[in-house]
Amino acid sequence: MAEHLAATPGGPSRRQLLLGAAALAAGGAAWWFGRDGEREPEEHRAVVSGPTPLWTFRGEAPQAAERLTGTGTVPLLATAERLYLLAPDSGAVAKWIAVPPRPGPLADDLLAAGGLVHQAEDGRFLAYGYGPDRSVAVPPETGKYAQLVTVDGEVAFGLGGGLESRLFALELTSGRLRWMRPAREGDGLLTSLEPAPGGRLVARSTRDEVVALNAADGSVLWTTPADQALSWRECDAERVYVARRANGVRALGLADGRPGWVLEDESWRPIRPLAADGALYLLRDSGEVTRNVPADGTEMWSCRLPFRLDSRCRPVAVGGTLFVPGPTNGGVWALDIATGAVRWTFRDAEPGVQVWRLNTDGERLYAGHDRVVYALPVH
Repeated sequence: MAEHLAATPGGPSRRQLLLGAAALAAGGAAWWFGRDGEREPEEHRAVVSGPTPLWTFRGEAPQAAERLTGTGTVPLLATAERLYLLAPDSGAVAKWIAVPPRPGPLADDLLAAGGLVHQAEDGRFLAYGYGPDRSVAVPPETGKYAQLVTVDGEVAFGLGGGLESRLFALELTSGRLRWMRPAREGDGLLTSLEPAPGGRLVARSTRDEVVALNAADGSVLWTTPADQALSWRECDAERVYVARRANGVRALGLADGRPGWVLEDESWRPIRPLAADGALYLLRDSGEVTRNVPADGTEMWSCRLPFRLDSRCRPVAVGGTLFVPGPTNGGVWALDIATGAVRWTFRDAEPGVQVWRLNTDGERLYAGHDRVVYALPVH
């Protein structure tokens, strides 16, 4: 039995919903016939508020949100067994890849970066995009059970296990090992890497330190004590932003790690901020979003959303708008980046339990939760 995966421009009218099978027979729904054999539900539920979607895609299975990190630029749906890459202009399935979950303790085995989705499997780093799949072997000297940590352009950074954990950089085009070094630095282990401007990597140390590495050779540029084991780091061209204890944000100089300004308040806990286009957007678990001056932390505007935020709520800034995702029933909020005013709120009537996931290619905003993905206008 062929699977029908629908990509329907806009949303159905009430009349279309009532016509049901008659509308299908008349060509009122566009169907894409996949390769795995189950039928897509016939109709999309109505949009409750916000702009009319440019297209809507519904999968047969819900996304496995815990598997995917990063945002990338490709509209997609990652389930427990498959990765669906959608056509940006129509929402039709351009390609799907079988990606059964990897055994082991790490759930987040897929990384979206740029136009590709990356995965480590059986001693290889794989990259899935609209073109042919790419695969490079991880050199055995990096150790057993190599993990993919992050990707910056055409270079993948990994962590190899064994008697001594090693960090390494692997060129995805040639498979050449650019560098390898012990993950141990001083009395701590470097367990996470964040690409930063200027050819840097900002790492987290188990010794409660922020460590900057040279992305070209893995050497240490600077080390700065931190208040706690850091769950996130956000970087722009001049600064690194990290959590200050449990209720604040701290800025460090990207060039030298020198401590800068601090914002603290006992009434909220910080969520990873967003540094974009010369601005800094701070998010708090209380639901407050502010735009701050990167140089000194001065607040420019504040907007309180009617729901709490957590680490899954990753905003996107594009087209003069800051898009902030909430829980399924909270929707996607579009804020004017100049004033913080609410431009619109997008909500649907789809059942769901997940937080909205957002990404963009600069022309469209892709917003999804559970089984559904929408393309929304950014202007």
